[in-house]
Amino acid sequence: MSEIIGTFELDHICNTFTTDENNMITNHTNWRGTAEGFGAVFGTLTFSPTHLSEMDEKLKGGEVRWTGNGFLEDGTSNAATGTGTWEKDEGGHIWRTDTILEFNDGSKARSIGRIELATLKFSGTIYAID
Repeated sequence: MSEIIGTFELDHICNTFTTDENNMITNHTNWRGTAEGFGAVFGTLTFSPTHLSEMDEKLKGGEVRWTGNGFLEDGTSNAATGTGTWEKDEGGHIWRTDTILEFNDGSKARSIGRIELATLKFSGTIYAID
């Protein structure tokens, strides 16, 4: 991995589930907290559409998209979007994420995260991309 540029600690706010005419379910999870170097952060982690029949214990992972905004103490803000993957641990109670983020200033970073379902915490590390 590259240089660590920050860490983040987010709390779960809520989920919104959408479905289409083919019973494909999309889970939008909303988070708030702080990220070192990015201030107060609000964002949505969206899990790729999955068919209703596959929404069970056999679902081990898939694609995710992050859309968020950080608000720094000096009054500036930064927005980011990113895509990546998620996967469950063997017990299914911890989900790991790996995303490449693109910020509104054109810079990029890699985010490695961990969602703990028991505490509804999403935490991780942000790395520079060389």
